[in-house]
Amino acid sequence: MSFYTTVLTLLLLAEIVMGSCDTKLECSLLSDLLEMSMKQKSPDKGCQCLSRTTIPAFQSMLTKPQTPGDKGVVKFDKVVINTQNGYDPTTGVFTAPVAGVYQFSYTVMSQDGKYLVVYLSHNNIRQQTTWLKGSSHETGKGNMILSLKKGDLVCVKSSGSYTINSSNNLYSSFFGYLIAQ
Repeated sequence: MSFYTTVLTLLLLAEIVMGSCDTKLECSLLSDLLEMSMKQKSPDKGCQCLSRTTIPAFQSMLTKPQTPGDKGVVKFDKVVINTQNGYDPTTGVFTAPVAGVYQFSYTVMSQDGKYLVVYLSHNNIRQQTTWLKGSSHETGKGNMILSLKKGDLVCVKSSGSYTINSSNNLYSSFFGYLIAQ
């Protein structure tokens, strides 16, 4: 509760400063006040701010076509970023290293004129499905925000024996990151 009291106090001080100075100085002082509030420390937790190295985040790409089979996990094999090492490219599964609210997104491409059905899976429960069928290559996307516990599993699965298309041009991808704790 003291963190919120500090933030409210700083915002009140910012209002006082805003009414008494020139615009450049106001922005500078307000910026300093906000920076101080973000550095608020708790005696038992240390700094409450997440940093670039502590926020779980991953992005992975598919480098070649893949047919994982019905309920098979799509293994996006080229890892672009993987802070906290939550994503395993050998299994295609993200394991939440910390509890929190996460954003996930995937993009998949079908083979020329073929069906493709994939879904986002959270602890083996279907969350969102993307269905594609066109006269040529089709691209579909899925986005979802999930509340995860530490150790929860998230992946993209095939809903049938479909082939996810990709190549060195990296048509298909999967990513996720923590947005709130």
